[in-house]
Amino acid sequence: MNPNSTLEKEPQLDPSPVATVPLNNPNPVKENPLKTWIKKIPFFPAVDYFRRKVYDSSLFDASVRPLAKTLEEWPGALLIDITNRCNAKCVWCPNPDLTNVGAMDMDVYRKIIDDFGTRGGVVTFGTFGEPLMDKFMQERIEYLQRYPKIHKVEVLTNGFFLNDKIVPTLLKHGVGVDISLDELDKQTFEDVKKMSFDVVRDNIVSFLEANKKAAHPVPVNIRIKTLRTVEETMQQELFKIIASHDCSVVLNSIDDNIISNWAGKLDKDAFVKEFEISTNNKTRYTHKRFNQTNIAPCTQLWKWMVVYWDGSVVLCCADMFSQTVVGDLKTNSITEVWNGPTMKNYRDQMVNRKRFDVAICQDCDIHLSWHNLKEYYDSNGNFLPDRKFIMG
Repeated sequence: MNPNSTLEKEPQLDPSPVATVPLNNPNPVKENPLKTWIKKIPFFPAVDYFRRKVYDSSLFDASVRPLAKTLEEWPGALLIDITNRCNAKCVWCPNPDLTNVGAMDMDVYRKIIDDFGTRGGVVTFGTFGEPLMDKFMQERIEYLQRYPKIHKVEVLTNGFFLNDKIVPTLLKHGVGVDISLDELDKQTFEDVKKMSFDVVRDNIVSFLEANKKAAHPVPVNIRIKTLRTVEETMQQELFKIIASHDCSVVLNSIDDNIISNWAGKLDKDAFVKEFEISTNNKTRYTHKRFNQTNIAPCTQLWKWMVVYWDGSVVLCCADMFSQTVVGDLKTNSITEVWNGPTMKNYRDQMVNRKRFDVAICQDCDIHLSWHNLKEYYDSNGNFLPDRKFIMG
């Protein structure tokens, strides 16, 4: 693994930095030993739970309120759902149940980008579907070049369409690539994602090689959540290839605390039972359990603007079924929606710790406190330059 590569934990309530491990380490992918030991102490989850419970209490709201007020003026990022169609049928994702599917009209897209480009920020493609399925993807990326204030572009993809038709465009225009890969065992991969492992593997290997040779390599992150153990996954051939390149990796063995319920749209209990997922850590102290009970303001209402494929703006990145629409960029400007009465009302509810008055938030286990905004933005509301991706 390159010296710049890291193995990152799945971002939860308070993401912690992970040690960078040198190339010649005989076991090159592991967390800081002291941190690993501490987390194995039986009472650590309880201690961490109460630490977060205190930190997310109203006592510390004053420390984040100035940043939140700054971000209320203009969204630091657009999370654009170019299409909610997806070729994968992941067993832990409710996307296959979508009925209102489509792709963003180019005129609507241009209107949105023309608006956002005046002040700029981060643009992320990929929310509820597979963005590289979109036939206008190359044109959309090229259109962004008109606006220098759009200073960072990234795409979240499952890798199936990460081929030589789009890779040159991504590399030419410096688009960061966040790959949701998951399983590395061919049979398990095809069982749980319902698409060709060989195509995805070959695309990723070719892309990593092309990126290594590029004059200006783009940031790359690869997400792996597996029904197998971490140790088994690290022995897979594809993992060893990935580890030899300059990219970050999020690797987790699936348990009840890793899978999200998509604001109640995924029946986690049924999923856990069907796939015999470990529930050994299913206590009141786990991250997902905390997320479901935490009444602190949610980071989503300040972190970014989530734009559905039809131009409507939804409340957050968990709203795959477009349940909570807060505006429409086909007819309104970004400012009118972001600073409008609907968003203001939802933010007021959050600030007043009335999260459970918001229907979509009532069973959400993706909920993160607004203190996590500091993981992405400085005190002036500028995206932190040393952070590779805003997604996650």
